Amino acid sequence: MKPPLTKTRRPWIAVNMAMTADGKVSGPRLSDRCSNGDVESGSMSEFGSPRDHHRMLKIRASMDAVICGRNTVEQGAVDLGPGTNKFIHLRKKNSLHSHNKRIIVSASGKINPECLVFQKDFSQILIVTTESGKCFCEPKFKTKPWVEVQSFGNSQIDWNFMTGWLKSHWGIDRMVLEGGGQLNDAFFRHQLVDEIFLTICPWVFGGKTNATISDGIGVPNLIDAARFECVEHRSVQGEMFLRFQALKSVET
Repeated sequence: MKPPLTKTRRPWIAVNMAMTADGKVSGPRLSDRCSNGDVESGSMSEFGSPRDHHRMLKIRASMDAVICGRNTVEQGAVDLGPGTNKFIHLRKKNSLHSHNKRIIVSASGKINPECLVFQKDFSQILIVTTESGKCFCEPKFKTKPWVEVQSFGNSQIDWNFMTGWLKSHWGIDRMVLEGGGQLNDAFFRHQLVDEIFLTICPWVFGGKTNATISDGIGVPNLIDAARFECVEHRSVQGEMFLRFQALKSVET
């Protein structure tokens, strides 16, 4: 694995997630009953409170960009935008553009162009993919000039190259990662996470297939794990709001 970039050469990267008391970040799929009586599997259930949603938008209001994986935007009505005028004003107060840029990661490029996020042209969208993924998905977005497709590796995404490019070419100084678990895992393994905003909700979902905050490959030994310290915590009506910062980053 390549050593991580220094913080001066890449954006400051935060992870923001809500999880259940047993560590799940997605729950059972909601059941949608069709007109013929059949039951279809709908989007993943959402368990965060309005307070957690408000916190998410407040965090976005301090960031240049929001980044997430393909599954996140395909599971529901997600536009990755700044929210209401209240948060747009907060962005301006923070000396940021009124609308954050949006970044979606799909190594395969097999992403649905009909997702809500791609119908909203209030800010630029970057699809991060591989060379093969770019060939697959770029033609689908020719009619959407606000969507850019860039490859950062042949068969696998080069995370250092990608984050450095975001700073040098897209002007991203701060961005927030909003899942899913496999994308989070890649950022943790490459020591690219500087801060974690975590909401623990009073639910227990269980289930081996429900995602956690960091799925995917993981690390082979405890010594290789990303380490953080809790710098803020508060409990509000059954939810615990936490903030962690990385203990140290390897500078190269």
